[in-house]
Amino acid sequence: VPITLPKRCPVCDAEVIKIEGETAARCTGGLYCRAQVKEAIKHFVSRKAMDIEGLGSKLVEQLVDEKLINDVTDIYSLQKLELSAMERMGEKSAQNVIDAIQQSQATTFERFLFALGIREVGETTARNLAQHFPDIHSLEKASVEDLTAIEDIGPIVAGHISAFFRQKHNRELIAKLLHYGIHWPEPTLKQLDDLPLSGKTFVLTGTLDHFTRDQATQQLLDLGAKVSGSVSKKTDYVVAGSDPGSKVRKAEQLGVSVISEAELIRLLKQ
Repeated sequence: VPITLPKRCPVCDAEVIKIEGETAARCTGGLYCRAQVKEAIKHFVSRKAMDIEGLGSKLVEQLVDEKLINDVTDIYSLQKLELSAMERMGEKSAQNVIDAIQQSQATTFERFLFALGIREVGETTARNLAQHFPDIHSLEKASVEDLTAIEDIGPIVAGHISAFFRQKHNRELIAKLLHYGIHWPEPTLKQLDDLPLSGKTFVLTGTLDHFTRDQATQQLLDLGAKVSGSVSKKTDYVVAGSDPGSKVRKAEQLGVSVISEAELIRLLKQ
């Protein structure tokens, strides 16, 4: 007997999509779906996302279980009194969490996009989206064709992004988060054009000795460069640390410049 897949999620009623090549059908409810809420919140508060220190996995689970948090927006209406009443949570710890929540309101567009937990949108894809779209509203309206025109975004990932923003629940949660004061700086095109590495695309591979991958990425971004996760004809430089992977071979095949960490440091100091 053939199995009929549901068109709507039985938990949150969001659209269910089946990706070609995958056996599982997936709910697109994202931040809203109750079945996914604990993991969605844990991801949202994590270090590379909204970076809310003190709001760890156990506390998130407690808050959800006690119905103090139903989705990520409820984080921004938490009160010190509620937190201090939690098990193993004193007044000082509660205040530290409240302070961290308030500090997280000032973020970056790419961190916010990564925090949303859109399927297959990691840090690099979130960064590329943030560099391509001027604001969240233009991204919400982007078609699959608009998205696949961006480096590193193929039709499958574009489909996940489009499906996420098609859900009214997700758009409403984003609007509520912005209402709670989440914001980020909006660099002008002129500012980006004036930076020394503007228009250059870098790919990092292997282990770096002088800084972490995150530190190197941030320094490149600060100088106007783009940092991609894969090598293509549009790549300007592949930075090869120790034990580099197949990206160096691909760069050589495409005629892309492969530079050492020392050469990267010289570029950063120019």
